[in-house]
This record gives sequence, structure tokens and C-alpha cells, in this order.
Amino acid sequence: MPTQQPPARRERKKAETRRAIADAALRLFTLRGFDAVTVNEVAEAADVSAKTVFNHFPVKEQLFFEHEPLLAGDPAEIMRPRTPGGRAPVALGRLLRAVPVGDLALFGRIYRGSETLRAYGRELFAARERALAEVLAEETSGLRPRILAASALGPLRLVWESILLEAAERVPPGEAVARGARALEEAYAVLGGAFEGFLHPQAPAPHHAPPIPGEQPRAHRGERPSIRRVADLAGVSATTVSHTLNGRRPVAEETRRRVLRAIEELGYRPNVLARGLRTSRSQTIGLIIPDITNPFYPALARGLQDVLGPAGYDQIISNTDGVRRTEQAAIEHMIARQVDGLAFAVFHTHAEDLLPAIEAGIPVVRLGGRLVQRGVDLVHSDDEGGAAEATRYLLGCGYRRIAFVCGPAAEGPAAEREAGYRAALTDAGVAPDQALVAHTHFSRAGGAKGVARLLELAEPPDAVLCANDVMAIGALDVAAQRGLRVPEDLAVMGFDDIDAAGMVSPGLTTMANPAREIGQATAVRLLERLRGTVDEPSTELVVPARLVRRRSA
Repeated sequence: MPTQQPPARRERKKAETRRAIADAALRLFTLRGFDAVTVNEVAEAADVSAKTVFNHFPVKEQLFFEHEPLLAGDPAEIMRPRTPGGRAPVALGRLLRAVPVGDLALFGRIYRGSETLRAYGRELFAARERALAEVLAEETSGLRPRILAASALGPLRLVWESILLEAAERVPPGEAVARGARALEEAYAVLGGAFEGFLHPQAPAPHHAPPIPGEQPRAHRGERPSIRRVADLAGVSATTVSHTLNGRRPVAEETRRRVLRAIEELGYRPNVLARGLRTSRSQTIGLIIPDITNPFYPALARGLQDVLGPAGYDQIISNTDGVRRTEQAAIEHMIARQVDGLAFAVFHTHAEDLLPAIEAGIPVVRLGGRLVQRGVDLVHSDDEGGAAEATRYLLGCGYRRIAFVCGPAAEGPAAEREAGYRAALTDAGVAPDQALVAHTHFSRAGGAKGVARLLELAEPPDAVLCANDVMAIGALDVAAQRGLRVPEDLAVMGFDDIDAAGMVSPGLTTMANPAREIGQATAVRLLERLRGTVDEPSTELVVPARLVRRRSA
């Protein structure tokens, strides 16, 4: 009988395997970019099986973040150790490493080139925020722990990402980290009293980063003047300086004059992050989507960024899997993160679910559906008209038993598309058959499952219209498995015209739903709301869909 390895040796072997896999992945990401590399290729490069890769890294993005160079620990774990009645022993600012681990510039370039990685990075911070909120809730209750956690980690995430992007632009790593460390220190100082009760008032400030090479020393130790330097010179607390700047709490006139004199003497200028905190603008827009793996939604997010980026805004993306309870939680999360505006690409959110965001004064744009609600703008494709045109096209090709494959409950855009499908059949004198409508999941597997069920009917369809292209690709999978010729035995048609629609065989006939244009229009409307240039309580913009003919129908 073979002897088992000692536990310590097994653990050491696992650690070595994990590191070998992560290193192999990073080499591939460096050469080709994150999105172009598959897990199978990583497994081959590391000389292990794909199963072994997934055993160590259940999510592909973890292969990349294994090399994360800046974060020094988990906020919740740092906050958890407390003496009875005590406060946090370590300032959160120390979560940012003074000296990065690994190649910061390389990490930044790969990160910058992948929206998938940027979205995953935000999700990592969201998970840390939830964990921190749970720790804080052990001492307080209600909404406050969530707000405090968002206030603590929001600046950290912004600074973390800004350092990566600066390093990717060939800014020397030491200089990028130095700037980020000072921005973080100043941001936490501006938040001031918000941290009372969970940041020790005497805790050491975040590390003082080395001065930027070539920068003129305008304060002691070569540092650019910070809000703490202003406070020291004026003989007040950093919180008092913050109140003087933002005007939210009264400050004695003599104290105010001392603070202003110190500001003038030091040449203090608030950084962008601190200014955003003082003005209650986070410079972020929330985007809530049902499925980030559907290529339609990254294209939509890219359209948003086309407009928001030049305007100085970033995105926080939340994936909900089309579950209403998850959508509701995502709305609460965005409010806690203090986003400036909110875009929804969701299927199950009801009017009452949006009220918290509306009451918080957050501009809201809903993507899809026809829900008319005060305080909510609509930007969407012509879902009903596009589905009707698709159905008319199939009828014109001679098909009569046309099936429709859509989502589980046919809400939102899916309901509009089903309505267009039924209306076109009725107008052509073809009675809609409920047996030809399959409700399934908005995915490739869901499309395959729905079409497989339809093909088992006593009178199977001769054509299938799917509510999106990913489902239609699943339909092509089933047709190939059953030896059916497309379109001779079964015509297949999709909706959206994602890039993959022209790459599959046969090429997918579909309705072009311009995701990027929809994202751009959404961003424009949100910026108009933020700038106060729209007076109507609710607006609607419909982007037409367009027929794209290929070989599948």
C-alpha cells in the first residue's frame, strides 16, 4: 500500500503547484492579454490538467489577481482584532503597500486592457466591503455599517486602480505609489469624523510615501502639503479643516481664519479624490446587468465608458443573474457606494425597487422594458418592433411553425420581443401556438435546452427565433448534435448581433441591437441629469434594431 505524504509536504506541494499555474498564466496574459487566453492553454503551459487549474482557481480571473501587487491585507481581518471596548488598532490606509510586490507596470497594463478584469476587481472590493460591514455591524446596527464600509473602501479602490493605470502609462512605480498614498491619506482625513468609532483616533496615519523624484519640497520631509499639515499649522484637527472646506458644520470665525491662512501659506490644493468626497460626488456611475458573460453587456459597458471616461467618471458593475432579490441588493449596494448615477439592464426590477435610488436623488436610466416611472429615464432598443420584423422575415422565407425561445418569465425586453413575435404571426394570419414558446435561461445552455424541448414536439418547429444571440448559438449546438442542417431542416435566428454571431457556422441571422450605441446614449442622459440640463421627470429614447442576414435563416 502506498504511503501518504506528510500533511506539511502535501501543503507545500499544493502551494508550489498553485504558484506554477499562476506564473504560467501571467506569462500568457503578458503575451496575449487576459481575455484571449483560455484555461486549457494555462493548464498546458503549467503542465497540469484543466481540472487541476480549476481546483486551485475556480474563477479564471483569480489566476491574474494571484499576482496582485498593492494590497497588503483583508480590511475585515485587520478590523476584527479588538480589545474590549477598543477601536481598530491599524489604520485602513496601511492596506496599501509602500513597496509593490512584483511588476506593477506589467500588472497595470494587463489590467487596463481587460474590462473583465476591471469588473472583477470592483467585485473583489465589493466583497471586501460586505465583509467589513459585517464586522462593523457587530458593534452597531442599521445602515451605518454599510455606509462606513463603503466610505472606507471607496477611496482605497479608487487609489488602488489609479496607481495601476498610472503604472501602465509608464509612470515610475515609486512615483505612482507615492501619489496614491498621499491621495489616500488625504481622503481619509477629509472623511474625518465619519470614521469615529471604528478607526482609532490616535492610530498612525497611512505610511508616508517617498517624495516624487523632481518634485519641489513644499512641506517638511519633501511632501506636498496635506490636510494634516494644514491642521498642524492652524492648531486644529484634520476634521476641523474638512468642516472649514466643505461648510457642512459650523466653524468659529477665528478658527476658520486660521485654517484659511494655513492653506494659503502652505499652498495647499485638495486632490481630486478628496474634492469629490467633499462635494458628495464619487465620480462613479453604477451599471447593473443580468449576465456579464453575455457579450452584449460588455459592449454596452464600453459604450457607457466612451462617454463617461472623458467626463471624468468610472463605472461600478454589478452582475445579478436576472434574480430580482439580487437586483434589489445591487441597488442597495450602489446607494451605499454613493454612485452619482445608475443604469439598469435588468429584467425583474419593479417600480418600488427603484424608489430608494430615486429618493436618494440618484439619476436612474432603465435599459429595456416600457415601465414609465417618474424619476426614471428609459433608453432601449425597439425590442417589440425588432422581434416583429424578425418574425416577418422568417414568414417571408416560407417558414410557418416558428418557435420563440425567451427568458424564464418573459419580463422586460423579453416580454417586448415575445409581444412582437406574436403580433407578427397574428398579422400574417398564423395563429400563435403556446407550445412553440419555450421559457428558459438567457444563456447558451438555456437556448440549447429550450430548442431541444421544442424538437421533441409531435410537430416540431421549422424555424426558431431566440431572444438573444447567445441562446441562438445554443440552438445551433443542438441542431449540430442531432444532425439537422441549418437552415434547410431548422432555421435559427437570434437578436443582438454580438461579435460571435458572425463567427459561428453557419453565420447567425439576427437583429442588430446596437449595445455600444445604447450605452453611449445612456451615459449622455445620465450626464445631462447630473448637470441639470433635462427638465422632464422622465424621458424615453428608442434605438431601432436592424436585420442582419446571414446563412442560419
